[in-house]
Amino acid sequence: MDKKKILILGAGFGGLKTAFRLADGLKHNNLLEKYEVILIDRYEHHTFTPLLYETATTSKETIDLVRLHSLVTHNVRNLINGYPITCIEDMIREIRPGSGEVVLEKSGAVKAEYIVLALGSEANYFDMPGLKEHSLTLKTFTDAIRIRDTVLDLTENKESGIRIVVGGAGPTGVELAAELSNWRRRESEKLSSKLKVTLVEAQPTVLFGFLPSIIAAAEKRLAALGVEMKTNTKISELTKDTVKFENGEEMPVDLFIWTGGIKTPELLQHLPLKKEERGKIETTSSMDCLPETSDLSFGAKVYGLGDSVCFHDPITKKPVPAVAPAALAQASVVAYNILEDIRGKEGMGPIGHRIYIPVNYPYVIPVGGKFAIARIGPLVLGGFLGWLVKGVVELHYLFSIMPTWQALRVWARGLRVFSTNDQLG
Repeated sequence: MDKKKILILGAGFGGLKTAFRLADGLKHNNLLEKYEVILIDRYEHHTFTPLLYETATTSKETIDLVRLHSLVTHNVRNLINGYPITCIEDMIREIRPGSGEVVLEKSGAVKAEYIVLALGSEANYFDMPGLKEHSLTLKTFTDAIRIRDTVLDLTENKESGIRIVVGGAGPTGVELAAELSNWRRRESEKLSSKLKVTLVEAQPTVLFGFLPSIIAAAEKRLAALGVEMKTNTKISELTKDTVKFENGEEMPVDLFIWTGGIKTPELLQHLPLKKEERGKIETTSSMDCLPETSDLSFGAKVYGLGDSVCFHDPITKKPVPAVAPAALAQASVVAYNILEDIRGKEGMGPIGHRIYIPVNYPYVIPVGGKFAIARIGPLVLGGFLGWLVKGVVELHYLFSIMPTWQALRVWARGLRVFSTNDQLG
């Protein structure tokens, strides 16, 4: 008999953790002869996204491209080595919940018993004229290298007046703008007199929605680094060399980097699944996705986690932030509930599903050099202490995707390399 398949779409933090938990659970329950965990991703590697902003501002003299790639990306087959997980590197062309199939570019249709949506997100350009055509983003290792090489090319070929604009002052925009400006300080002979970094945000402040104390600390640090902040400023159009604002102003630009929004991947937007008002797929507290209408029936049970879906906090009624700790917590719930469902089908005793309960997740926002702002519960740490917390958080993420000894080795190598980027204070 063919094994019943559990398809996990996406090898990010959430997808990998779901795969690990399911594989261990099936093995523990002696179900590997009946069920198979299959992890599908278009890339052969997992991208360690917390280091992308560092990658985009690391000079070629500090580390060569091959070594840099080995620090920031990790081969998926190596990560799952030792686990009973099948890895398929392929492009997903279509998801058919009705028939329970996922159609792949090279492998064709794969019939599933369970489908887990863990595909992350993609840039949201909000239909702004010229934004997609004339901007760079920071979602992949290739994106980071493209930003780095573009900056270096500009400094080598333009005599003066290099203008870099970062659109969107959320955590990613703040991290990148700060580190670009910090890079300018480090490379003072080449860049200091030539390069200007501007952070543009439509909201009244950077990091809008965060605690006032965190916003104030970030703005003070950005100002000290020489980052120009234009808040309450909406972009209306982007051309090859000009960014235009709704208030009629225009600004020359040599490099525009867009970090101003994310959305559900195009592949998921038209699935017949229940969606919230903004069009994102909504999950229940058990992290399963429901049919769009009650008359629809599915050939596979569909779960979702992380940036791919939306879960509303039952207390605040707000969507849970698209952060790695949330995806990891949701992955544990998804894996547990699938295993319990399987146990029930196999007559292995009473089952009980878990629900996902959002918490006030700790977070760290690097703001250039050895300076970060960290919030852990009611405690807010800034400066060098925050930077130390950042290192601990990154190590925790590595523990979630690889064995302890390997995580420590990768973390130590990264610390040695990227610390050379970071000025103290």
